[in-house]
Parts: sequence; C-alpha cells; structure tokens
Amino acid sequence: MPANSSAAEGDQERTIYQSSAEADASGAAAIATQNVAPRHDEESLELTSAHAFGFIIMASTSLLVLFFFKIYNVVKIMYAFGCSGAFAQIIVHPGLTMLFRRLKWERPLMPMKWLSEEAVTRETQRGGIKGRCLSCLWSFFGPIFPVDAVAMIISYGVGATWLWVAFTIPHPDTVTFYWLIQDIFGLCMCMLFLETIKLNAIKVGAVLLVVAFFYDIFFVFVTPLLTKHGESIMVNVATSGGPPKADPSWCEKYPFTSECKGGDPLPMLFAIPRIFDYQGGCSMLGLGDIVLPGLLLSFASRYDESKRLMGLVAGGSGRVPNNACPDAGSGKAASCFLCCFCRNGYFGPVVVAYAIGLFMANAAVYIMEMGQPALLYLVPCCLGTMVYMGYKAGELKDLWEGPRVIRAADRLMYGEPHVENAEEEDQGEERQVLEDGMCNEGAEMT
Repeated sequence: MPANSSAAEGDQERTIYQSSAEADASGAAAIATQNVAPRHDEESLELTSAHAFGFIIMASTSLLVLFFFKIYNVVKIMYAFGCSGAFAQIIVHPGLTMLFRRLKWERPLMPMKWLSEEAVTRETQRGGIKGRCLSCLWSFFGPIFPVDAVAMIISYGVGATWLWVAFTIPHPDTVTFYWLIQDIFGLCMCMLFLETIKLNAIKVGAVLLVVAFFYDIFFVFVTPLLTKHGESIMVNVATSGGPPKADPSWCEKYPFTSECKGGDPLPMLFAIPRIFDYQGGCSMLGLGDIVLPGLLLSFASRYDESKRLMGLVAGGSGRVPNNACPDAGSGKAASCFLCCFCRNGYFGPVVVAYAIGLFMANAAVYIMEMGQPALLYLVPCCLGTMVYMGYKAGELKDLWEGPRVIRAADRLMYGEPHVENAEEEDQGEERQVLEDGMCNEGAEMT
C-alpha cells in the first residue's frame, strides 16, 4: 500500500476515534469497572517520601532494640500470628474456595445464617444481650462465611505448630517443617505487602531505595567499627545473637544451656539450608531485600500494563514498544545487553537486573567470606536499569513525577473521582494518553 494512502487512512482512523473517544472510553470503563468491582474496595496505600523516611527510622529503631534487648522470642510470636493471617489470605482461603467450587459444594461459600443481616436486624430489634453481641460482631466482621472460619483455623493452627517447634526444639532451622513454613509465611507477607503498598512515581522509589541502600551498608559494614566486640548489628540480629559461644561437643550434650543458644535465623528472612555443604548452615535473604526492590518491579509492571490497556482502548494490539533499546536491524542491538528482554516494556529488564544483583550478592558472600548487604547490589542494578531505560526512551521525566498513563488507567479501571476544578484538565490528559497510545501503535506497525 502506498505510504500517503496509509497515512491518510491513519489520520482518518484517528479523527474518527477522537470524535467518539468519550463514548468508547466510558463504555470500556463500565466494562472494566464491572469486571474488577470486587477489587476496587481493597485497601491500598500510595507511598510518599515521608513514608520512605519513616520506614527507615522504624526499621533502624527495631534493629537496635533487638540488638540491645535480645527479645527474639517476641519477634517469633509476632511473626507466627502476623503471618498466619497473610497465609490464610494468600494461600489457604483461595485454595479452599477453589476446592469447594470444584466439588460443587456451595454451602461453605454462603454466609452463616445466624450472622446474616436479617438475623442481626431481627435480634437487635428484640433487644437483649444476644442482639447487642450480634450487632457488635456484624459491625466488626460483617457477614461471616464458613470458608473464612475454616481458613483461619487451618492457618493459625499451622502458625501455632510452627511456634511450638520454635520454642521446644533447639536449633529448629534444621527441621524441614520449620524453615519451610517460615519461608512460606515470609512469601505470603511479601505478596500481601506488595498488593497493599504501591508506588506511583520513581521519585518516591528512588528516595526509599537510596536511603535503604545506605541503611544496609551502615548496619553491616560500619557498625562493627562502633560496637564493643566488633559485631555487625545486622548479622548479629539476623542470627539471633550470633553463633553459640560454647564448644559444639558441649552443646550437643546440653543444647538448652544459655551458651549454646543463638545462631538460628531470625524469622524476618528467607532461610534455605545448604543441603550439599558438610558444614551445614543456611543461606539467608531478608524480606526487605525482596519487598523494597519489589515495589519498583510492581511499579514497572503497572506502567507496562497501563500502556498496554490504553493502547487497547485506542484500538491497537496492546503490544508495548520500547524505545530504550535499538532496533534489531540497526546494528546496535549487540550493545544493549537487555535488548532481548526489553521489547515489551520495563518489567522484564528490571527482573533480569534483580537476578543479576542477587547473583552478585551471593558471589560476594563466598568471595569475602562474610555477610553482605544485598541492597548494596540490588539497588544500583534495579534502580539504575529503570532510570537508564527511561532516559533512553525519553520517558524519565514522566516516570519520575508520576506517569500520566497510570493515572488514566486507574480512572478507566476504577472510576476514581476527579477534582471538580481539575476535571477538564484530567479529561485532556486522558485524551493525550490515548493519542500517545495510538501513535505508539502506529509506530510499531510501521
């Protein structure tokens, strides 16, 4: 097809779309809102720079309290019961719901009759202690489903069993049940954290990651110069006070003496035993080393999916071209080591950068034979990759201040209310995002 004819068709298509943009967007918004309505009511928190500094202050305070007061058992109790709720929400409840639906057993998925709205209203009108108790339960819990109760019983039962193992068996990290449940609990907590907390701009993520970068370096490398016995505060707390002080043969006979305590990974991290290491021990990765870069990864994923959504609304294929990497035929593809992964946005390259940073951290542990702050390697890899790709694509300013496409996609999906005096500006911004989506689709087809 001739180029001028194709351009004319593209202009005509764009003109037709712009004239009906409002109707199409409203229709797509109605469908999207209907499909995701149950998720719109979920709690979420958008991080700000104040949250970032507050997080580091709280983390530093907690670390110092644990180092000086040695209250590791309190941490175990809080971890067991705090993570049991996350375990129920992420794994047990969805698993039971799927199982009951497969078995076509609908009774556990229906609300309990004694705590239904009609029953509570009837008992409240009658008065008495029963009515007041049911009214309090309804106001606090709402309708209760049998599957909720079963999920809570299973989850907190597993948490209580894990806690019993932690308190009754010396060095429980050698027990498969203990470290496996600890890792599953940590995984659920990380997933729940990343589902609830979100970034809307790289600026906030950069502040959080850079401050955490120096926090990690200080408590691993600088604190040995400041403590009395040259101990690293981070390593000491992560191993519940450091390795046992008594002779191993003595601890084998008397494992419950105070000199034989310590060395067990504190349940604020992933612990995986070294199966093929004759000396034993385990590899450790703090939960913060997952959730903090994970915020940047989730932001990259949201940005890519928002561009894909707005491209679909604009009538395109939904593919996300990325200008950060050279074209395959330009002869410059070899100069971009992430080029194979960045054709569909930012998320893939940042995941690869995280894997590279984690490999570097593990290699440094074996080379230097000492614990390493993982964020020392993860932050430059992840944040540097995101900033570099944004700069090469000409999108860094938009990513830094907060991408318009994410705000437009949120309004489209969830129908977030507009400020009355900024309604026209928001509509113009959304129209500009849709036009950018069409231009990207046209560039990709070309």
